[in-house]
Amino acid sequence: MHKDTLPLKVDPFRFAENAVSLNGALFIKEMQRFCSSLASDQGEVKVSMTFDRDEQGIRHIKGRITTEVMLQCQRCLRPFKHEIINEFLLGIVHTEEEADRLPDRYDPLIVSDGALVISDMIEEELIISLPLVPMHNTKDCNAEVFHESSAHEVSVGRESPFKVIESLRSKRKKI
Repeated sequence: MHKDTLPLKVDPFRFAENAVSLNGALFIKEMQRFCSSLASDQGEVKVSMTFDRDEQGIRHIKGRITTEVMLQCQRCLRPFKHEIINEFLLGIVHTEEEADRLPDRYDPLIVSDGALVISDMIEEELIISLPLVPMHNTKDCNAEVFHESSAHEVSVGRESPFKVIESLRSKRKKI
């Protein structure tokens, strides 16, 4: 058990009524869907969130998650560290109809059965925080070296089709 363990399930509506704050950490290796996008499942995610109601009475969760993960660069295929800092503001609702009526500043969080699994919500936020195409910064990436050597190897190993045509033309002129 981690010293800053978050509860597994909470009633977000009751927590919002009581303005509950939670702080803790989750192990990355416990989030299988998130891990499938990573080069390593090591590390933890720091979580800070407050359940509350705004001036319109809308129940919400305001939170922040931070972590550092290893991703695989899609240019050079080497692993690299990527920092995730995600701040979120979720409007807690029961139905999709209620979600449609939320102000634009809220992302909807539909909780139909009254129980919210904290780790699932955090995992969703982490997944949407990942870059679509993970890559090193250009200055840190060795992709150019990899591509230049591959192109050279291909060009050295294959004869030019124009050389073949030229040899046929020269044979024809001799005849």
